[in-house]
Amino acid sequence: MTTTEASRARSLRAHERRVRIWSLSGTLALALGVAASSLGEVLTEGAWWFPYIGVVIVVLAVAAVAHTLIARAWIGSLVGAAVGLATLTLFFAPTTAIVGIIPTLDTFDRFGALIAQGQSSMESQRFPADADTGIVFLICLGAVGLSVAMDAIAFVLRRPALTALPLLIMLAVPAFVRSELHDAFGFAVTALAYVGILLVAGERTTVRAAWPVVASALVLALIVPVLLPSVDPGESSTSATGLISTGVNPILNLSNDLRRDSALLALTYFSDEGDEYLRVAALDEFSDETWSPSERELDDANTVDEFAPAQGLSDEVPRTENVMQIQIQRLRGKLLPVPYAATSITDAGRGWVWEPEGLTVASSFANSKDANYEVSYITPAPTIEQLEAAPTELPAGFEKYLALPESLPAVVAETAQQVAGAEATRFDQALALQKFFRNGDFTYSEEAPVAEDYDGSGAEVLGEFLSAQSGYCVHFASAMAAMARSLDIPARVVVGFTPGQRQVNSETDEVRYAVTTDNLHSWPELYFPTVGWVRFEPTTSVGSTPRFAQSVNDDPSTPDVDESKPEPTATPTASATPGARPDAPRDDIPDNSTPGETQISPWWLLLLAIPFLLAIPALVRAVRRGLRLRAVGRGNVALAWREICDSAADLGVAVSRNATPRQQYEQLAAQLGLVTSGADAASSSSSASSALAAVLAAVEASAFSPRPHPVRREAVTSVLASLRSSAGWKARVAATLAPRTAFDR
Repeated sequence: MTTTEASRARSLRAHERRVRIWSLSGTLALALGVAASSLGEVLTEGAWWFPYIGVVIVVLAVAAVAHTLIARAWIGSLVGAAVGLATLTLFFAPTTAIVGIIPTLDTFDRFGALIAQGQSSMESQRFPADADTGIVFLICLGAVGLSVAMDAIAFVLRRPALTALPLLIMLAVPAFVRSELHDAFGFAVTALAYVGILLVAGERTTVRAAWPVVASALVLALIVPVLLPSVDPGESSTSATGLISTGVNPILNLSNDLRRDSALLALTYFSDEGDEYLRVAALDEFSDETWSPSERELDDANTVDEFAPAQGLSDEVPRTENVMQIQIQRLRGKLLPVPYAATSITDAGRGWVWEPEGLTVASSFANSKDANYEVSYITPAPTIEQLEAAPTELPAGFEKYLALPESLPAVVAETAQQVAGAEATRFDQALALQKFFRNGDFTYSEEAPVAEDYDGSGAEVLGEFLSAQSGYCVHFASAMAAMARSLDIPARVVVGFTPGQRQVNSETDEVRYAVTTDNLHSWPELYFPTVGWVRFEPTTSVGSTPRFAQSVNDDPSTPDVDESKPEPTATPTASATPGARPDAPRDDIPDNSTPGETQISPWWLLLLAIPFLLAIPALVRAVRRGLRLRAVGRGNVALAWREICDSAADLGVAVSRNATPRQQYEQLAAQLGLVTSGADAASSSSSASSALAAVLAAVEASAFSPRPHPVRREAVTSVLASLRSSAGWKARVAATLAPRTAFDR
């Protein structure tokens, strides 16, 4: 061979190697991308998939470049892991890193906070859950781990069949959340992607040779979800972990939280003014489906050290200054409960900012769980005279607080006109609406809306609610806010907590208020220029109606009647206050202990499912061996010799594929000791050696003779048994579970 020919041959081999590396890396990325579809069962929308697949592609592409340039495969996997870490840093903590990608100690602190946030979010959210920043970080962190594992298995260990394990972990995630969440179609597509890995990894693999594994993968995709044992899941993940999630829009979870079998302690607070509602979110957008908060970017400049003045509150309105110490127990999320109107918060931790219109407190990354903070706030006390004298002209931009969806039933506006249309002022109209719901015709019920299919807070359910006259706080608040808007009174719905139950420490006389899930509540706030936002309480038998300051026009001729209180509230009773569930017992306030019933994650499902996926290469190899032995019985000598060489290769014995049968025989004999060193096969006393020699003789005779020279099937099986017995147990296990020649041509 000339120098030019040798150079051309080396160049060709290098090109083939590059093609194989990039083809295999691309197939690994494809399989991971397809397997991630299983997460669609437990996560809403799909925006999380793009950072996930971006991390996968970057890690595997960089690793492929390293494999192309560096002979040692483990270096390529290590480089991929390092670049994966840099990618996570760029995506989630660029401000803490050097030039945005080189992590520092602050970067790892940020990662730790994101991990804790993601774990807490998964513990408390109902599924399908919102993929918040913490969850997306965990997904991308898993993408780095799975990508590096797949790369190491394929290139370092050179056992592409074992790439089933990372794929199976991804497919098993929904089953860990809830056993009935398994997608046969997703499993089937992932199984086909896995077949693609094996096809690309095989040196002489063809589609025709892979038909058994395709069939096996599809069959397993259909039977594995059926064979997975069913686990009785909890009612929700929150009930299992004993956490209450506020979510992006807490009104969406409110009905389920109210229907808990037993109350959970959400928070406790200390305040001289105990009768305080705590606000979590202000919902100003009204649609067919629900009330929701406007989408606004959080302004990092709005730190909780100092709040802006309450919207619309003039200096003429009387107020009192108060302080409240709040300790969160089992409430988690990116929203922080505060009274109205907060002026500052201390000790809440980093990341919390206030929203200027609703004066609610939120964060893009912090978590309310276990927070302990102090809130300074004012309590506005407008007089009836001030409320009645409030101007009707609204500030610019307040039109959104009057918007009503087209799907709103006409009966809502018609009822508002009948109830309050004739009142002189907007404040009088608001009082009339509140009295309409609390006059005794409406009843509180958490079950009637579900039974009669009008549960929810959207526009379409309000007609049914007004007809049935039965519902819970969400229906009352939504109906009054919508009716107020139809009367040109700006309105929104607020979600939070009614005042907690008063508890006195017998030793220290310290008073605290315990707020549970029974106190979860929603109510309307109506806006009056020069006064601001005012709370109303339409929900019958729940909470307390607002009290207003003494009017200067109180009639002196009726000293026993206080006209400043247009709707006096009766003495609180066990059914009337203070909570959103009038039927719930108030004697025992749950403590912060872990609930008795805990849902155990079924990790053993993974152990049960592993053999099914790992069985694919073994099944293919077993089927191929059986077909070859049947062909041997019909006189096919070539397949007999091929089966012997493939079995040896599966066991880790080096047998050159380009050698002649005689040379291959000598390699087997030298490495496995089937014959005495230096002796001829024909003179060996070993039965296995004799069988191997017989097969070799038949192969050589058939190559030079026009007539066939069959070999006994027993001779072939004897050689195969001898090969297995001469190998160690590790080699035998590897040959069974991950045969190297399962997909060779």
